Amino acid sequence: MKTKPHKDNYHIPATTDELITDMELNPERYKHLQFILNRQKHMGLGLGQLYLVVNETGFGVYRLDDVDYENSIIRLSFSNPLTGNFAEISLDIDNKHPQLFLINWLDIEDMVYKEMVYDFIGNELLELENELP
Repeated sequence: MKTKPHKDNYHIPATTDELITDMELNPERYKHLQFILNRQKHMGLGLGQLYLVVNETGFGVYRLDDVDYENSIIRLSFSNPLTGNFAEISLDIDNKHPQLFLINWLDIEDMVYKEMVYDFIGNELLELENELP
């Protein structure tokens, strides 16, 4: 399959691999698609991982099951790990304002854990300070 001309004088990638390569080579062109927020770079597409999915209708924790790309549309398939229900979100790569954020659930757990440890250590230090003569 060949790429097709695009209105901005570049060719729209024809496959997922071409899209990923183009995103790596031209990150400024795809800033609006950086909706998958993850602290670990180069983790692939993140299939099988849990994400906090946030969009205009709400939010929830879902497992990313599949990512497909065709004709400038990225399709993300999710399942709810508690109910088993499926959901699919389609994104046009030319939409500069997607209404979607995916935050890796392990990143959230890590942030919460670090905050709990920090609060615990901070409280312990305060208690020790009060016990000094």
